[in-house]
Amino acid sequence: MKKSHLLLTALAISSLTACKTTPQSPVSLQWEMGENQEEPGFYGSTFTLVNSSDKPLETGWEIYYTQLSPRQVKNYENSPVTIEMVNPGYYKMTPADSWQPLAPGDSIAIHYLNRGILTQTQFTPKSPFFVQSDDKPVSIPLTIAPFTREAQWTVPDRVAPPYPDGATCYAQNEALQTDYTPQTYDMLPSLKEVTPRTGVSVISENISLSVEEGFANEARLLVQELEKIGYHVTDNGQTVIALCHFAKNTQARNDEHYRLDVRDNYITVSGATPHAIFNGSQTLLSLLKRQNIPARLDNVAIDDYPDLLYRGMMLDIARNFTRKADLFRLIDLLASYKINTFHFHFSDDEAWRLEIPGLEELTSVGSRRGFTRDESQCLYPNYYGGWDPADTTATANGYYTRQDFIDLLKYAAQRHITVIPEIESPGHARAAIVAMRTRYNKLKDSNMEKAREYLLSETNDTSKYVSAQAYTDNIMNVSLPSVYRFMEKVSDEIIAMYREAGVPLAAIHIGGDEVPHGSWEGSPSCQRFMKEQGMTDPHQLAEHFLDQVSAMLAGKGVKVSGWQEVALNHSPELNARIAPRFDGVYCWRTTGRSDIIPYTVANDGYGVILCNVSNFYLDLAYNSHKDEPGLIWGGYVDQFASFNMLPYNIYCSNRTDMAGEKNNLKTAARGKVQLTARARPRIKGIQAQLFAETLGSFEQAQYYIFPKIFGLVERGWNATPDWSPTPTDDKEALYEEARAIYNAKIAAVEMPRLAHEGVNFRIPQPGVQIVDGKLYANSPIPQAEIRYTTDGSEPTAESPRWEEPLDCQAQVVKARLFYLGKESLTSTFVNND
Repeated sequence: MKKSHLLLTALAISSLTACKTTPQSPVSLQWEMGENQEEPGFYGSTFTLVNSSDKPLETGWEIYYTQLSPRQVKNYENSPVTIEMVNPGYYKMTPADSWQPLAPGDSIAIHYLNRGILTQTQFTPKSPFFVQSDDKPVSIPLTIAPFTREAQWTVPDRVAPPYPDGATCYAQNEALQTDYTPQTYDMLPSLKEVTPRTGVSVISENISLSVEEGFANEARLLVQELEKIGYHVTDNGQTVIALCHFAKNTQARNDEHYRLDVRDNYITVSGATPHAIFNGSQTLLSLLKRQNIPARLDNVAIDDYPDLLYRGMMLDIARNFTRKADLFRLIDLLASYKINTFHFHFSDDEAWRLEIPGLEELTSVGSRRGFTRDESQCLYPNYYGGWDPADTTATANGYYTRQDFIDLLKYAAQRHITVIPEIESPGHARAAIVAMRTRYNKLKDSNMEKAREYLLSETNDTSKYVSAQAYTDNIMNVSLPSVYRFMEKVSDEIIAMYREAGVPLAAIHIGGDEVPHGSWEGSPSCQRFMKEQGMTDPHQLAEHFLDQVSAMLAGKGVKVSGWQEVALNHSPELNARIAPRFDGVYCWRTTGRSDIIPYTVANDGYGVILCNVSNFYLDLAYNSHKDEPGLIWGGYVDQFASFNMLPYNIYCSNRTDMAGEKNNLKTAARGKVQLTARARPRIKGIQAQLFAETLGSFEQAQYYIFPKIFGLVERGWNATPDWSPTPTDDKEALYEEARAIYNAKIAAVEMPRLAHEGVNFRIPQPGVQIVDGKLYANSPIPQAEIRYTTDGSEPTAESPRWEEPLDCQAQVVKARLFYLGKESLTSTFVNND
């Protein structure tokens, strides 16, 4: 007892000491959204600065904050402060000449303008901190005023789908109503062929496993998953699972083709390859996970295989970091849905996240963000994370060690997932550029040759450009020999990691996207190089970089991949030379006039991975609700947008335009580039992208992924649904029926499975409306509860449950959906009668 008492006392003293020494901010902030188009092209905002200290707030201070959406800040004349952009997404507030000391307890409102629009609550300022002359930052308490006025999330004359209010959601949910009840063998991806047999198998708690040679890894993983569910693998189980090779006379459709036979407690998973056995095991596990022990399975014969052999997902860990344990968890989830490729986007403007021996600055500087005057120790803040580059809990900071990456390669390979690493180049390279400049500054006084060895920029480059994310200094100078030494050094280290892991390297993705106009035009080195080479257009510099890097990798026996720009606007001669070096071109901007790009690239001889922004960008918001997270530059993507994607009928992959109006699917392909028969096999597969600007946690990542990725899961396996439109038939009725069944599978099969496994996911909004004095509500999930309020408050799990139409004269009705521990965003109906 005395020891416990002493320990508690010590902890109390320690806590008090920590409270005394932790610096407190002398100010607090509140931020409030004004209105869009307060001035043409700008929205209004107001910071309220409160002096929460016991001393007047004089001059000599700085306040920094991050905010994703604005690109330019405009201060009003006679404003007491000046707000300016330090770096894209990073802003500084300082006292202006008109600043007057702010007394303790007093506050001052600071009204200013941001370029662009703001329609979502997630794009408000984040992570503010206060700095005085001692350069010791402290975090500032920040509150965001609720968005309560419609003008805060709407834009006059903006082309956009209808806002998801109660009536809009009601109409959308009506289209999903179906009498279809998911059956035992319904799952995602849908099975190709299911042949019922008579009888039922009761899967006992004790299972015996029979394994043919070559499938030991698949057996080990199956045992692990069975034991997680609660089954026991023994030598005398009442149920037998056999992992077998295909019979000699069986012709496999592809390497992933498997058969699953369930017959009187004897289950056979057969295939020609370990990958096929793994796929069959995932199907079996999906069936068992949704039932209690002992499970009951109707006797059946399943014959199943994917149509596309590349089914992938990209995760950006550069903008915000995903830690190793969470990434391994994601690999498990992807594998369980038979996704077989993971695109590892570890570098970008905002960070470099992979250790490269010999280039320590890439991670010592490039993997950390925080308060800095010159970026010599870390990068500027952005997104989440604040001022502390040593904060290992912040998504701003972190990287994968060499061993971490080797572990990832092994873990993914065991689950038949190929990892594609991406070195963003020559654009989106700011983190690497800053890190190599730090290396140069560190070595220049002692060894100039070594200092310049991997330099990616030129000191006297005066090129003027603005990248898609508003950077003006993020493009490698491709005329410098040091750039190619850098690319080779990084590639060699990555190749060595794969070799040590014992995992084949399918390709290195080199980015290649979004090099802005104006790049290299002010570089003396580039101008000199162009003159020497007889070049007349900066595009030829990009082609030179692509040619050199792809040839370098080809010499090492490694294929190259890149975003769509790497295959555009080349001469037939260059295409013929470099296309054989490519594993895949990732076509992403597939809206408007750009929708011809995938088939153009395939016809030009490149393998194509379809990454359609309007179907597969998971980081785009599900809809335009003010509280829905996600970017909106490419429209909105939900689980139906991904379901709609048609690899071999790409012009019919968007069933509505950016305004939510229906496209004419009969004429969608008219006058467009058509995929030739020779190029058809070059459509290698499909991939979803999750860029991380808005990711503050792995839970948030799961929210974006599920259920949105299920459309990719389905379409990669079943690429040509029978509802695919033709020039003479849009097949609308078939499509609507298939969409409703797909939705029913998500609600009844996949969401319960995710909930049981502790995975976060999004549930949609209920519909709600008042018609002739009665309150109606509906749900796209029949099993969910609809809770509502009529007093303007937000619904909770304790609010009244709507079950049938009832009399209602309320001015405002709000409703939410509750299902499996999740709740939806609020649907609001305003009664104007």
